[in-house]
Amino acid sequence: MPPDQLSMDHIVPLARGGKSTKGNIVPSCVECNRKKKLETPAEVVLRKLFEK
Repeated sequence: MPPDQLSMDHIVPLARGGKSTKGNIVPSCVECNRKKKLETPAEVVLRKLFEK
């Protein structure tokens, strides 16, 4: 993806005690980051497993 379509995603969201550190930030597409909201990656996977 082009850099202008990426945003900074916190693995553990700031609102849940995460920090803006190298180990907690990954690039993400803007839309994916919006959908994730305050979920951790593990919570996203679990939600998708149980949606079906």
